[in-house]
Amino acid sequence: MKYNVLKNFEANVIVSDNPYQFNEADLFDMALRINKKRRFLFVSKVLAKHLAVSPQIPRLTSHLLACHYDKLSTGAEHAFAYKIKDAIQSKQLANVVEQSLAQPIHLEKKTVIIGFAETATALGHAFFEKFTGKVQYVHTTREHLVDVEPVVTFEEEHSHATSHRVYADASLFEGAEEVILVDDEMTTGKTNCNIIRQLQQRYPHIKKFTVVAILDFRSQDAEAMMQTVADELGISIQSVALYKSTFTIQETAPLIEQGDAIASEATAAYEMRSFEKELHASLQMRDSYSAETVVQQANYYSYSGRFYLNTTQQKQLRHDVERVAETLKQLRTGGPCLVLGTGEFMFVPMSIACEMGEDVKFHATTRSPIYANEQSLIYNKFEFQSAEFPGITNFLYNIPKNTYHDLFITYERILDERAVAQLVSQLKPYAQNIHIITLGGVGHTLYAR
Repeated sequence: MKYNVLKNFEANVIVSDNPYQFNEADLFDMALRINKKRRFLFVSKVLAKHLAVSPQIPRLTSHLLACHYDKLSTGAEHAFAYKIKDAIQSKQLANVVEQSLAQPIHLEKKTVIIGFAETATALGHAFFEKFTGKVQYVHTTREHLVDVEPVVTFEEEHSHATSHRVYADASLFEGAEEVILVDDEMTTGKTNCNIIRQLQQRYPHIKKFTVVAILDFRSQDAEAMMQTVADELGISIQSVALYKSTFTIQETAPLIEQGDAIASEATAAYEMRSFEKELHASLQMRDSYSAETVVQQANYYSYSGRFYLNTTQQKQLRHDVERVAETLKQLRTGGPCLVLGTGEFMFVPMSIACEMGEDVKFHATTRSPIYANEQSLIYNKFEFQSAEFPGITNFLYNIPKNTYHDLFITYERILDERAVAQLVSQLKPYAQNIHIITLGGVGHTLYAR
């Protein structure tokens, strides 16, 4: 399939494996990213990062990946796999997540699942929730904690923010027989190879790795590079994807970076509802560095996946989600609703959105700068400072006017109230009601300055 991205790039995508026969247009499209290392971007239509989707779709996409992993590992197709695939394609989603969770995949051998920040934190977490047995989950993070050393650090060369850290007790990997790495896409596989080298050096007993992605765009050379790493380390690396292809990119015109930002000086007042007291047992206070190396006190949610969790803790997370969702449902005024996750904090608000009734969409803010143009897949763009990580610029894409009655912006914590006000002032013309939700932090009325 050929793509012409605003007459700046021409891409030719050639499919090589599509095990569930997805329509390519239902999985992804292309956009231009503002990044000199890589000027194009495959934008997932099932991930709920840059584009709003029904919150059940990214969870079911992750479950389908888990089913496909199980098939490649055992040779048998999971009984519910095609039910999930049909639900994703038809958008008939009622109760399918619950039905899928009622048919988990059991893992006998200790397995650690790692989701990649920031785009795949929810993807990896939802992949994890499909399993029972000796399985644990952690996602990488761009956060820098003062009081704890990461067990693994590695680089993602083509990313806008390159450094990844894994914060977990060293016992997480003790006795582990397999590590599964989950990302939304693979284009070169270098990020996976970087973390595999780090993990194998520190935990040489781990001999089996699996790389999982919705989209696998690696070339033959890239696949050979990963096999070379496996041979060099004396390990096995298996790959799992819902769609596999190769692509070629040709630049046809230079990108002129202008006219792609939305700014507003409007003053907005808003209410913030905090669940800090209600979920006190699930919060932990940690010291973290901001972008300006200022130490901040941050209330992190223990079950977000940033500090690893097991299946018992996942059950507690589900209870927390149900309690918060029940409260938020009472705040809805009727009509279409959007729930926004923030940065790496995606799985929890996505799960809350799944419990909030009909006509709910979900996606998230991001660090990734994408070129926005009304003729492009990414048609509008909001730029603002992160409220959770002061000093970091964040972006939000594709908020349509006159669509949402209620917009819930869901934070793990708030360290910069002015940044919240900045985002609210920009979004005020785009939603009738804006609700600010935080699992930890202050709980009073704020006013944008």
